[in-house]
Amino acid sequence: MSNPSKPLPGLIIAGTHSSVGKSSLAIGLMHLLKRKGYKIQPFKVGSDYIDPGHHTRACGTPSYNLDTAMTTPGYTKALFKDAMVGKDFAVIEGVMGLFDGASSKKDKGSTAEIAKLLDLPIVLVFDARSLARSAAALIQGFLNMDKKLRFLGVIANNVNSLKHEKFLKDAIEHYTPAKLLACLPFKSELAIPSRHLGLVQGIERSKNTYKKWADHIENHFDLSKLKGTLPAINKKISKTAGKSPGRWKIPKSPKPFTVAIAKDQAFQFVYQDTLDLFQHHGGKIIYFSPMKDKHLPLNADWLYFPGGYPELHSKTLSSNQSMLKDIKKWNKAGRLIVAECGGLMYLGKNIKDTSGKSHKMADIYKFSTTIKQKRLILGYRELSASNSIGITKNLKGHEFHYSKFEKNQEKPLWNQIFSGKQPNIQDGFRNMNSFAFYTHIYWGENLSWLKFLLKIVAQQKKINK
Repeated sequence: MSNPSKPLPGLIIAGTHSSVGKSSLAIGLMHLLKRKGYKIQPFKVGSDYIDPGHHTRACGTPSYNLDTAMTTPGYTKALFKDAMVGKDFAVIEGVMGLFDGASSKKDKGSTAEIAKLLDLPIVLVFDARSLARSAAALIQGFLNMDKKLRFLGVIANNVNSLKHEKFLKDAIEHYTPAKLLACLPFKSELAIPSRHLGLVQGIERSKNTYKKWADHIENHFDLSKLKGTLPAINKKISKTAGKSPGRWKIPKSPKPFTVAIAKDQAFQFVYQDTLDLFQHHGGKIIYFSPMKDKHLPLNADWLYFPGGYPELHSKTLSSNQSMLKDIKKWNKAGRLIVAECGGLMYLGKNIKDTSGKSHKMADIYKFSTTIKQKRLILGYRELSASNSIGITKNLKGHEFHYSKFEKNQEKPLWNQIFSGKQPNIQDGFRNMNSFAFYTHIYWGENLSWLKFLLKIVAQQKKINK
């Protein structure tokens, strides 16, 4: 167990498994500490877009992902250090269960790996429903799994009575060295609804959601139990705020560019680290809505369609004919487009929704996608390009979607070859200077990919002079 003698830069909220309530606890704690005056920096372990969206709304500060399956340990540590400039304290939400990650025998990509890499203590959350004395056995197993981990204590979620709370406390503190920091009762009005990719997005929730969770935690979690962990509130602005990021060992690009990013309820899945990278290379970011805007923004050098939920808004997207015409015209002019997952679906011929109705999309690619028959596809990717592309370095990223191709007449230009019986992955399509992937690319550690795209932008600028 951890007994810090001096304030720490942060802590990790981990779970015994998924759906124990660590997201709600993390966002509630973030909001609570913020309103007490702390400059909180939120983080999420793993490849996730939805939880960081909630963090950002709870803190008013962009959340960053820490993923050691897509980035090197050195990059992850540098990203953490960069993001913490000018902040008092980090609250890091884990992924799945504490030891779950990219491997069954190693801690690669897990919350446990991040805890050791950053030398931060863990608050372990478990679902106390239908548990009594057995809770002690569960906690003891987690404490014994990896002796290098430090635990501040445990939090029981969904506790149904004071008697239940006392039973849990007596059992856990009798059989294990862990301290029971809090018992949170179940309240149905605090639940955040989910859909097929996880929780509903932060933009779909009112700010009152985060206030209620902060109140709930304040009423049931005595923060004095974190004494020695929380630093003093720093009311001064850090002198190092605004300095150049340390995770990129290259100077800023002298050639500015403007990237127009699709952003609305249909397209939301962008890492803050990617936005930082664009700006570090001299990029100006502007946003537009394929759902609401009638035309593409003026003066953009390239378009970026990230992932999201186009399948939920396919009727609205399809009815915006002027936007679809602009995008098709953009592509025919040989101008740069990059699309990932939901963006790929949007650039295809049609999207079939859950009811089976087909909606016309941008029709840049000869494929259609469907959400009618859901099939989960997920995993980390490391894609190598065919010789025709001219890129030698692999692209790292991840897939997580329920849609699939219904018809596909396009030839994939990237692949990932596996040994053994696991089938190879084929992905990545090109039409003129449009590129579409089901894979979400992790741009921060794929600098060669950005440089390749910026060469296309530079060539286009010469043509248009």
